[in-house]
Order: sequence, then C-alpha cells, then structure tokens
Amino acid sequence: MGNAFVGKPLGCAVNPAVGYERERVLTPAPASKRVAIVGAGPAGLEAARVAALRGHTVDVYEKGEQLGGVLWPAATPEFKKELRSMIFWWERQLRDLPVTVHTGVEIAPDSPELDGADAVILATGSTPLTPPIPGLDGEHVVDVIDAHLGAELGHRIVVCGGGLSGADFALEAAQDGHDVTIVEMADGIAADLLMINRITLMRDLAEAGITLLTGHTVTAVDPTGVTVGGPDGPVHIAADTVVSAFGVRPATRLVEALADREGVVAIGDCVRPAKVGDAINAGFEAAFAL
Repeated sequence: MGNAFVGKPLGCAVNPAVGYERERVLTPAPASKRVAIVGAGPAGLEAARVAALRGHTVDVYEKGEQLGGVLWPAATPEFKKELRSMIFWWERQLRDLPVTVHTGVEIAPDSPELDGADAVILATGSTPLTPPIPGLDGEHVVDVIDAHLGAELGHRIVVCGGGLSGADFALEAAQDGHDVTIVEMADGIAADLLMINRITLMRDLAEAGITLLTGHTVTAVDPTGVTVGGPDGPVHIAADTVVSAFGVRPATRLVEALADREGVVAIGDCVRPAKVGDAINAGFEAAFAL
C-alpha cells in the first residue's frame, strides 16, 4: 500500500511518516474492524485516514458542523491559509476511503453509535480555560475561538493571554484595523513557538502596531476595560471588547466515562493540549496500532 503520504501538503513538523519511513509503512491490518472516532480535529481526522487505509471501516462523529477542530477557527486569517489546506486535504482523502463522517452528532457514554464498535478512538479536544477573574463573564467578553469565527468586536480590543492563539487573533484583528493590546503574565509572547516562527510573529505584531504588555496579570474586567497587575502596580486598559485567550484544558468527560470500556483509546488534546503536529502523530499511532 506504500507510505500514503505522497502529495500531502504538510511539512515534516506535522507529517507522522517523516523519520519513520520504514517503520510506518501502511499495510493492511490482519482483520478489518469497525472503528468509531469521536472528534474531527487533526487527531481524529488523521486517525480516520490511517485506519481506513489499513482496511478498517470508520465512522467519525463530530458535534459541530465543520471538520478541523481548533484548526478551523485558527485558519480564518489569510496568514494561516496553510491550515485551511490541511483541512481540505483530509476532506478529500476521506471521501475516497471507507469513512463516514457524521457532523452535528454529540456522542455520550451510552450513545448507540458506539454499539458494536470494535475500537473507539476519542479525540474530543479541549475546552477554553476560564480563570476566576471578576467580570470575565461580561457581555463584552468574547472567547478567542468565537472571536476567530466572526463575533462582533469593538474597535479597542484587549486580548487576555499571549499564547499562539491569542497572538494570532491579535494580529488578525490589528490587520483588520482594530486597536489591539495583548496582556500576558509570562515574559514573552507565544513562548512555545519554534524560534524561527516566533521571530516572524514578533515582527508581524510590531508592524501591526500591537501593544504587548508582558509580565502582567489580568485581575479584573469591567464594562470599560481590563485591570492588570504588574511590577509598577495596577493599570487599567480601556477596551470595547475583551478577548479571553487564557488557554485550554483537556475535554475529559467522555474519556473518563469510557475509561473502563475495552478497546477505547484517547488521543490529542483531550489527553494533553499540545501542538498540531503532536495531535496528528497521536492520531496516526492510534490507528496504526489497530
């Protein structure tokens, strides 16, 4: 069957075959299984692709209407168009394989969709982290995912959290003409990003005129803006919209509920939030082991 990665529009950072060309040749499985995959993010989509290429019959269940998981909102800005190409690539691959994708279907521990499955792969992703900050539930506070997807935004935006998701959104908003400030408690922005990519990101943020307030912690949100604490004491930043980008935590509800069921494996962000390449690699490995 060969490697099956020829023509894949992904670099080595997100291509599970690179470096394992001999070990990860996709050959037919000893026996065909019915595989249920919950979640159509990068981990689930790659698991579906690899499982089907090995001869299994696969059903993918996605509670939303769009494939791609966190990749889809992250792919909205033009400078992230390569992420859109990844999603479209998986869609094309799955159309030609024994994979049935069910969107708008939320799986519970007792869902009949799991009955009769020989293997269940949980790729349920993560949920936004919402720290107990006064005012963070205000009407002018928007989660970064919703902000990416087109939520209504005011002119002055404070992004609370300077990880990659927050920084990417801030750049997108600034390029659209908004006045943007990023507040980050650490000393740097997008600290986990590869150095060469981080240099480019920092240059782009500077060119877009974004204010970076590192070493500061958000202590309160009010209708007029955000109060932050730093080495020089509290500072109030005026904002029309506050974007919550404090990070994510694993979505473990289904993982915990099915922990005692045989043939269930959890992969991707529902185990530990990580980079896209890690999720894709986990999806490949889980399906390769079937």
